[in-house]
Amino acid sequence: MSKKSHLNPLVITLAILLVASLLYIVVTKTAAPTSPQAENVTASTKLIDAESKPFINSEHDQTLADLGIRPDWTILDIWQDTITRDDFLNLLTKVYTVDDTWKRYITVHDDHAIILTDTRVKDASYRLNFSHILSATSPDRNWNAAGDLPPTTERKPLSGVHIAIDPGHIGGEFAKLEERWFKIGDSKPVMEGDMTLFTAKIIKRQLTRLGAKVYLVRKNSSPVTLRKPADYRAEAEAKAVSLGITDESSITALQNKYFYRTGEIRERARRVNLAFRPDLVLCLHYNAESWDDPSNPTLTTRNHYHVLLHGAVTSGELAHDDERFEMLVKILQRSHDEEKPLGAYIAQGFAKFTGLPAFNYSPESTRAVKVKVEGVDGLWARNLLANRIYQCPVIFLEPYVMNNQEVFDRVQLGDYDGMQMVNGIMKKSIFREYAASVTEALKAYYLNHRAIYSPQR
Repeated sequence: MSKKSHLNPLVITLAILLVASLLYIVVTKTAAPTSPQAENVTASTKLIDAESKPFINSEHDQTLADLGIRPDWTILDIWQDTITRDDFLNLLTKVYTVDDTWKRYITVHDDHAIILTDTRVKDASYRLNFSHILSATSPDRNWNAAGDLPPTTERKPLSGVHIAIDPGHIGGEFAKLEERWFKIGDSKPVMEGDMTLFTAKIIKRQLTRLGAKVYLVRKNSSPVTLRKPADYRAEAEAKAVSLGITDESSITALQNKYFYRTGEIRERARRVNLAFRPDLVLCLHYNAESWDDPSNPTLTTRNHYHVLLHGAVTSGELAHDDERFEMLVKILQRSHDEEKPLGAYIAQGFAKFTGLPAFNYSPESTRAVKVKVEGVDGLWARNLLANRIYQCPVIFLEPYVMNNQEVFDRVQLGDYDGMQMVNGIMKKSIFREYAASVTEALKAYYLNHRAIYSPQR
């Protein structure tokens, strides 16, 4: 047999394989993904991906919160048949709403609820089916409750816990713009954004020593968002038209608030939800009282603390399709089950380490709900942008009144080692006292809510 007759079958075989390979490439590029990773995309992942979409709008949509995006209600499918009717109603009415206006948007039946999804479209709704029994497993979510974590040691009670610390506001050159700056006489200015960042860095060091993986949502006195106030001009003008506002100063004020109050928080949420994916977010703030006479500010004697969880969605907020959706995600992920005990421990920490009284909203308040835990005061639920759109349990901290005389004096003292005399009492620096309140509370919480073992020697 000749050499040529040996080559012909080989050439034919190679040609067939080449054609088959080309066909495979074409088919796989055009077909839907079939990898295990693609097949196992969870609702929480879809929710985070949805939050990552940039906001682009030239009109003010009054059916959404400021800079909000229209939700994909099919994300809730993963939580079908996971919550009982009683649990759903209890959370909805006792924690997440302040009155009965939720009934305009949610109709609860024996085995399901019908939820309005798009108030612009007649009868647009979503059906959520209830479970007959409470599931023993944790619902689908991207975070771990203390009880979900593996055993750890007494020395490292926060081992495996991922915590994001969000130092409230921005500070620095933005402090005046965001109205978190004041100065009395020749004293150094009080800037909340700088104070929360300094406190956050102390807490990070302490929690890291206890085993936690800790992220700072911002590391300096610069905004997280790359957009500037002027970049929100179109949104501000659109909202001004809807509110009947025409004067330039008011439009500029709206533009600035879009920057530091809304756009900045939404950008932080993208960092928290996409990059960090923590088990817990601590939002650090210092409180303030209204000035009796803003033109002649004088320091107050009032001083207190309180701790906020997510909840108390008002009637106006429920009217926003995205806020209604985000509330339901919190309910279905059972965020409150983790936030409530965590918040209680931290509230007790502030009471113990600061000696401050708890702040209480008015019993007639339409924007806050008291969270009742025996022996704990100062624990409340409110619907704030950060604690609503961060996709995990969020504890929002509000200790100390910055324009209180003693707090002001302690801020002027700055940070220091050990103790110093403050109004006749030896005290840590205000920043270290704040940090100790939080760190010791979290240490106690995780020691009491996860399995602890003693390593063999």
